[in-house]
Amino acid sequence: MKSIRYISYFLLFSLVLSACSFLDREPLGKAVDSVSYYNEYENARMAMNACYNALVAEKPGKSGVYQEWNYGEVMSDNAWKGDKFFSDGLDLQDLKEWNGINTSQISFNPYDGLFQTIHRTNTALNGIEQSSAYDGEQKDRLLGEGYFIRGYAYFYLLRLFGGVPLFTKPVSVDQIGVTPRATLEEMTAQIKSDFELAANLLGTKKEMEMGLATSGAANAYLARLIMYDIGIYKTGIGQWNDVMTYTNKVINSGEYWLADNLATIWEAEGENGPGSIFELQHETSNTGATRANTGTNSPRAVNPRGNSVNKGWGWGQLCPSQDLVDEFEAGDPRLEWTVGKENDLAYGIPQGLPEFEAQSGYFMRKVIMDPALRGNNNTDHPQNQRKMRYADVLLMHAEAAYHTGNVGMAQSKLNEVRARARKMTYPMGWTADEPNGYAPRDNSGVLPDVNATGDELLQAILHERRVELAAECTRTWDLIRTNNYAAALSKPNIGYRPNTDPQTVSTRMQSHSINGSIPVLPIPAGEVISYNLKQNPGY
Repeated sequence: MKSIRYISYFLLFSLVLSACSFLDREPLGKAVDSVSYYNEYENARMAMNACYNALVAEKPGKSGVYQEWNYGEVMSDNAWKGDKFFSDGLDLQDLKEWNGINTSQISFNPYDGLFQTIHRTNTALNGIEQSSAYDGEQKDRLLGEGYFIRGYAYFYLLRLFGGVPLFTKPVSVDQIGVTPRATLEEMTAQIKSDFELAANLLGTKKEMEMGLATSGAANAYLARLIMYDIGIYKTGIGQWNDVMTYTNKVINSGEYWLADNLATIWEAEGENGPGSIFELQHETSNTGATRANTGTNSPRAVNPRGNSVNKGWGWGQLCPSQDLVDEFEAGDPRLEWTVGKENDLAYGIPQGLPEFEAQSGYFMRKVIMDPALRGNNNTDHPQNQRKMRYADVLLMHAEAAYHTGNVGMAQSKLNEVRARARKMTYPMGWTADEPNGYAPRDNSGVLPDVNATGDELLQAILHERRVELAAECTRTWDLIRTNNYAAALSKPNIGYRPNTDPQTVSTRMQSHSINGSIPVLPIPAGEVISYNLKQNPGY
C-alpha cells in the first residue's frame, strides 16, 4: 500500500472563500492563498500534497494526456510512437519528426501542467514561509518539498522549452504580459538553488513519508542538472567533480542499493524499493476519467494492442525500435525484460502485436502492468512512475569518475550495474504455469566486467545507460548532451512515416534549436500571445 496519496487536494486551489451568504455568519473556510490558512499544519500538509497532485496530473484541463516518455523516448532512436496509424496522435508523430507546430497539444500539455504545479507550489511556499504556527523540522521539510517540486517542474520545462518565465512567488496581475522568458543562465541557477535548498531542508528516505521528496532525491537531481548543463546548456553551474560530489552523497547515505532482481522493480512489489530515489505515486481511485483520480493512463497506452490470435488490452504506444533491440549485448537478460515480441508471455498470457503501420514489431515489456491490477478507467491505473533510480546514480557517478580521471571508480560503478543484471530472472509470468512468478535463467558468461579505458570506457558507460534505463525517459537528453542527437535522428527504421527522410528530420531539429545546439519544443501559441513571449526558433 502506498502511504502517500496525491488525491484531489488541487480543489483547494479553486476555492476563494467558503463563506455563507449572510453577513452575520462565520466563514466556513479560509482562502488557500491567505497566510492564516497555513497556520494549521494539516492545511499546509494538504496544500503541499496538492503540489504533488499537480506534478503527477497527466490530464491538464481538457487538453489531453501527456507522458514523459513522449519526449524522453519517442523523440529519440529508442521508440516508435506506436498506436494504429501514424495519423493517430498526429501531434506526437509530427514532434518525433521535428515538424511540430505552436498549437500542438503535445507541447501545450506539459507547459500547462507544469505551470499549474509551479503556481500551486509558489502559493503553498508563500503561505508556509510566513506562518509562525509551526517551526523547526516540520516547517523545514514542508519548505524542502516545495523547493524540490518547483525545481523539478522548472527542470522539466527547461529541457522541453529552454527559458520560460520564472516565478518564485504567486503571479500577480501586473506580471501578466510583461514577464519575459528567463535566460538559460537564470533557469539553471534557479533550479540549482531550489534543489540545494531542498537537499538541506528535507529528511532522508527513512525520515520522510514514503512517496515524498527526500534529501537523496534532491542530491540526485542536482547531479543530473549539472550533468545536463555540462553537455547542453553550458551555463557553468558546475563541473564533473560536482556530479561526483552529489552522487557520492546519495551513494554514501547507505539508504539506497540495487534490488537483487532487476525484473521486479517495475512490478507492484518493486514500488518504492531500495533503488527508488524518486517515484511519483499512483493508486486507482475509481473516480472516473477526471483529474480527481489518482491513477495513470500509461499502462493502457503502452500495453500491446493484440491481434486476432492473441487479444490485447492496450493502445500499443511506445514501441521499441530495432535500433534499441540491437543495442543489447548477446545474452543480456535485460532484453526480454525491456522488449517484448509476438507470442512472448507476460503474466502468463501470450502477447499479440498487430501489423499496423505505426507498429515496430515490439512492445515495451518493462512498463506494461499486471492485468490483475488494472483500474476501471483508462486514466486510473495504479502504476508508479519511476523517475530516478539508484542505477542511474551509479552510472552518473561512473561517468563523472571517468571525466575526472578516476578510471578504477568508473569501472567499478559500471560493473556494479552489470553484475546486478547478471543476477536477474526472466520477467514476471514468462511461463504459463507461473503467471505471477519469475522463471530463473542462466546468465553465466554474459555481461562480463568492463576493463576498458579511454573513450572505449566512456562508450561502455553510455551504452549501459541506454540498455539499463530504456523506457525511463533519459535517452533523448543523453543524446543531446553527448552531441549525438543529430546522428541518432538520421537513423532509418526508428519510427518515421515511410516518405520521411531521416536526414531531413535531423536538419529540421537543428532549425528548432537555441544557439543551433539545444533543440526545443514550441512555446504554446496562446502563451506567446498572453504573456508576450518570444517564440522558439523555427516555430
